[in-house]
Amino acid sequence: MHEQHRTGKMLLVAEDNYINLVIVSRMLKSLGYAFDAAENGLECLTLFNQSDYDLVLTDIQMPGLDGIQVASKIRTMKPEKRDVPIVAMTANADLAEAMRYYEAGINDVLAKPFNKAELLTSIAKWL
Repeated sequence: MHEQHRTGKMLLVAEDNYINLVIVSRMLKSLGYAFDAAENGLECLTLFNQSDYDLVLTDIQMPGLDGIQVASKIRTMKPEKRDVPIVAMTANADLAEAMRYYEAGINDVLAKPFNKAELLTSIAKWL
């Protein structure tokens, strides 16, 4: 799924839960962000390797490759790819878990459920 550009920035969203993906997609559309959507970590990495993205939003708990594994793999890529900001979307955002995310190379954590203003704040901080 590829949405129209309005902000000049291209995002990649990895979310395995259909309802959560619909919610995030609607928020991003209303904020004017272009994005591609991946239904799991493997698809996220495939899309990431095929295109240039300005930011990755990834769920943490996904089948196959989870968000931590996705972030770790991105951080080992060639320089022009590995520095893309990664924002985790998770229901488990306690401090101990957040530290694991940061150690894996995740830049920011959005605690689910989040609202459009929180999403915009996080994206704006990294773009």
